[in-house]
Amino acid sequence: MFGLPDIIHLDNGREFHGKALVRGAPEHGIELVHRPVARPHYGGHIERLIGTMMGAVHLLPGSTSINIAKRGSYDPQRHAAMTLDELERWLALQIVGRYHAEVHSALLLPPRTAWNDAVAARVDPLRLPHDPDRFCRDFLPFNERCIRRDGLHLFGIRYWDDVLSPLAGRSARQVRVKFDPRDLSCVYVEQEDGSVWPVRFAALDRPPITLGEHRLARAALRERGVRSVDENWFSTPSRSNGDCWKAPFSRPEACAAMWSEPNEHSPLAGDRPARRRPRLKTRPSSTCRP
Repeated sequence: MFGLPDIIHLDNGREFHGKALVRGAPEHGIELVHRPVARPHYGGHIERLIGTMMGAVHLLPGSTSINIAKRGSYDPQRHAAMTLDELERWLALQIVGRYHAEVHSALLLPPRTAWNDAVAARVDPLRLPHDPDRFCRDFLPFNERCIRRDGLHLFGIRYWDDVLSPLAGRSARQVRVKFDPRDLSCVYVEQEDGSVWPVRFAALDRPPITLGEHRLARAALRERGVRSVDENWFSTPSRSNGDCWKAPFSRPEACAAMWSEPNEHSPLAGDRPARRRPRLKTRPSSTCRP
C-alpha cells in the first residue's frame, strides 16, 4: 500500500493540530479532516485496528499489560527483550506482513487484495511525492532561531556549518529550523528562497542522540544536583560508541553518566550510579523513515 492520500481523517489529539502537520499537508495536496469532538464512534475503525495491534503487542516480553491488576508482580522492565528500533520493525511487519495478508472479518478477503482491487478501479493513478527527502522534511517539527556569532543553538546544543557564516551574528532575523526528534545530530535551516541547509553538531565527534534521550539526560543531571546543564553530557565515541543504552546503568542514569565528561570541578566526578543490567536499549535512528 502506497501513495499520497487525498484526505486524512484525524481525532483531536494535540499532535494532530501541530504546526508541522498543518503546514505540511496542504503543500502536498492533502486535506486534514478532524472528527467532531466527543464523537468517538467516528473513529471506530481505527480504534478497532489499534485494539487488534495492541492485543499482539501484549504478547511480547516486557509488555506492561492492559492494567496493573492483570500485570500483577510481573516486571516489564526486567523482561524487556527488544530495542525501540526492533519494536518498530516488528510492528511494521505485523501490519504489512500479517494483518494485510489475513482474511478480514468484514471484508471477507485480505486487506491487501481489497486495496489492489480499489487501485485497479481508479481512474487517476496514485500520487507519489516528487522528492521523498523533501516530503519527509515538510512534516518535521520546527522552531525559529537567530543565527548567533558562534552558530545555531537548539535544545542547548550548538550547531555549525560554513553556510551559516553570512548570517552569524549579523542579522536579527529568525530562520526556521526543522529537526527530527529521533536524531538531533542534524537540523535543517530553511532560507527565504525555499532552499534548505543541513547543519550538524558543531562538535562532529559527538554521537547522534534522540530528543527523548536528551531530555532524560538533562533531567537525570538535574536530579543529581547539576543546575547549569550544558553540552558536557555528551561523551566521545570511545566512551559510549554512540549507544548509551549499552551502559550498565538504569535508563536515565545511563544517559547522564555516559554523556557527561566529569572533571575535577564536576559534581559527577567520582560519583557513578550503581551498576545495573540495562533493560532497554536504543540505537540512533535514521534521519528520515517512511
